[in-house]
Amino acid sequence: MSYEENDKELERTNNLFRFLQGIMPDGYSVRKRTVPKLSAEQAWTVIWYLQNQYWQPDDAIKRCDICGDLYHSWQEGRCLDYGKAPCFFCDNCINTDVFKKKERSKLNPGRARRLVKIL
Repeated sequence: MSYEENDKELERTNNLFRFLQGIMPDGYSVRKRTVPKLSAEQAWTVIWYLQNQYWQPDDAIKRCDICGDLYHSWQEGRCLDYGKAPCFFCDNCINTDVFKKKERSKLNPGRARRLVKIL
């Protein structure tokens, strides 16, 4: 997939994410009483389910665990996949204390290799 296609997929997924929270995309109209009004967490859960069950939207679209923004993981961000569940970070949140603390976690299998290199 090209960067342009990835950007379009991210934009479509952001539109769905906002729609599920009650924000209508331009050019669409729905009766007010039928517009969904989910929380951001609930909306993301719907998108996550669709990604895992139907492969749509693209499962490379992730939600940052710090700021909550969506991003395309083929173009940016990091995933720290150790501990109870993977944690996702967009490029804007990689330098936060939360990311650094998670990266230094005792559960990080790469931590021991880095410590040996330092010594």
